[in-house]
Amino acid sequence: MRALLIAEKPSLMRDIQKVYKQMNMELSIDFTSFVGHVVELKEPHEYNAEWKKWDLNVLPMIPSRFEFRVKKTAAKVYREIEQLLKTNRYDFIINACDAGMEGENIFYSFYKKVGCTLPVKRFWTSQTTEPAIRTALTSLLDENDPLIRNLRNAAMYRMVFDWLIGLNCTRIATIKGGRTIKVGRVMTPTLAIVAEREEEIQSFEPKPYFQIELHFGSFKALWFKDKINRFDKKEEAEAVLARITGHAVVASLETERKTIPAPMLHSLLELQKEANKFYGMTSSDTLKIAQSLYEKKLITYPRTESKHLPTNFAQHIERNVQAAQSVPQLQQAVQYIAGQNTSRIMQSKRYVDDKKLTDHHAITLTDVTPKFASLSMAEQRVYELVAKRLLSIFLPPYTFDETTVVLTSGGETFKARGKMVIEKGFTALYETHKKKEELPLPFMQQGDVLSIQQKLILSKMTEPPPRYTDSSLLDAMFHAGRFVEDAKLRAILKDAEGIGTSATRAEIIEKLLAIGMIERDKKSFRATAFGRAVIAQLQGHDVVSPELTAIWSKKLKDIVDGQLSSRDFYADMLAFIHDTTNKLKQLDIAVAQQEVVVLGKCPTCQKRVIEGFKSYHCEDKTCEFFVAKTMLKGKISPTNVKKLLRGDETNDIMFTWKSGKKSKAKLKLNGAKLEFIFPQFPDKEK
Repeated sequence: MRALLIAEKPSLMRDIQKVYKQMNMELSIDFTSFVGHVVELKEPHEYNAEWKKWDLNVLPMIPSRFEFRVKKTAAKVYREIEQLLKTNRYDFIINACDAGMEGENIFYSFYKKVGCTLPVKRFWTSQTTEPAIRTALTSLLDENDPLIRNLRNAAMYRMVFDWLIGLNCTRIATIKGGRTIKVGRVMTPTLAIVAEREEEIQSFEPKPYFQIELHFGSFKALWFKDKINRFDKKEEAEAVLARITGHAVVASLETERKTIPAPMLHSLLELQKEANKFYGMTSSDTLKIAQSLYEKKLITYPRTESKHLPTNFAQHIERNVQAAQSVPQLQQAVQYIAGQNTSRIMQSKRYVDDKKLTDHHAITLTDVTPKFASLSMAEQRVYELVAKRLLSIFLPPYTFDETTVVLTSGGETFKARGKMVIEKGFTALYETHKKKEELPLPFMQQGDVLSIQQKLILSKMTEPPPRYTDSSLLDAMFHAGRFVEDAKLRAILKDAEGIGTSATRAEIIEKLLAIGMIERDKKSFRATAFGRAVIAQLQGHDVVSPELTAIWSKKLKDIVDGQLSSRDFYADMLAFIHDTTNKLKQLDIAVAQQEVVVLGKCPTCQKRVIEGFKSYHCEDKTCEFFVAKTMLKGKISPTNVKKLLRGDETNDIMFTWKSGKKSKAKLKLNGAKLEFIFPQFPDKEK
């Protein structure tokens, strides 16, 4: 028997090949790999010439059969694997793409396009360590395994659904709006979340309020009455302040001991939120770094929704814990854990539960000990976060006494809180991330009379809700039920785990940034005027609603779970597309046009060169002249483009070359082509 193993990436192929060579398998395996997606669904005009027209009358566009085309960037890889299959030397193919829905999509899109009829076996593992690869090679799954078949069907229909929604709705919105307006199953509800927050901020009117604060030396107390701790008018605060004497009596004193266990293990969402909170890393960057660590066999598969480990993995967790000793500041914690009974923790359903696993288990360390110093700074940070979360579950809980004291003076009541740490527990791992010191209240008893050292009125202003950060926007997408009033729909959203998936949410945010519907404002997201206008015009339409996309995500999950047939899903999907496009056609979409910024004449056709979102380009769409706004990480300003179009050289621009080195150079147009002008250095004196 001879098989062709196709991995998703060259790095994974090499890892599997290395282990295979050490095994004495009777099966003969040849190896090759994709580079991610090598095919994609065809564009509308490739199905029907009529669909090349941007005309409402031809919508909705629904191909009778969905077909694939080869991606230009992967044409060479496609041809090489196609030639291997034409040799007729193989009895079956081994699909070694990532173990998940997207991995199935990548493989079977190619499989259908290339017209292959060979049987398929599935290489399935969430880890790339040697033991995991050995197990996967000796336990290949059949392509008709219900788990694999259902996952494959869901992957295909998700891709088709996104094509139908995105292309049909985008065309309608663009035709009626008079400019390019992209609409997507997850993209538009996400934009709505950011745009609605921006509307709240823009319409917010700050109002003054006042608080009374008493100082007792080592602590402070705030006035309160009936759970209210502020005054709308300063005169009211002043009247209360006048009644306060120079002393306060301890009216009541309550201390409650609280115990907080270590958090659950990381899903990708939780890892992205934590990396953003502690290091300001974007969700997209965190995913890239996590993928890099996975390919280096240092952490398990990162694109996961799960926060639990499987029982068989937990049985050998000591090896994974030991890998954390590569992080200098974690060595002491690893040594402590080595002397503890870890089996008790591994029996806890909080961390180990086979019933709560998704396609993959929680992100954690593998048993490979890295050369920590050789990792990039970003890789060190993400690896350390994953390591800390794993070690945390074996450390004692965080235990503290929270004391609340109520004081009275002049008939008014005041409250103060303090915290006494009893056991730092797992929080000792996060000392460097603490923002404020936790202080206990001084010893006091009910009836004690305390001297008031200072009493003052605090003048404050109400503040608008904060803009979303990477962390809070990911959280909002996951908990999209917060934006829904209907209890049943909230339940659906909760079961579907919000809008998008851990693997796609970062990509959706990046797309919204790329098309100019949202923008970064330091660490926050701001909906642009364009993005807000789009949501205002589409408001009330199904495609804006978060529960709609969640319902369809739930349907896809039902396919995976075997609770919904692919045929029924497809029928529901077509009915929805017809209904949605017909409703969208009825809307009046009037989005203001962007102000046209003219930079000069096109060197190719002499028409105007205007500023776009990502480039400066000829206003004639048939003309191919353009200058990217960012080139080799160098920023090309409008002023420099004006110089180019006048025939002059630009100012010095800092570029980052493929070698990683940075240096300055100028640009100049030679006809319609850009040329680099490097600085001339004088010869050294002889």
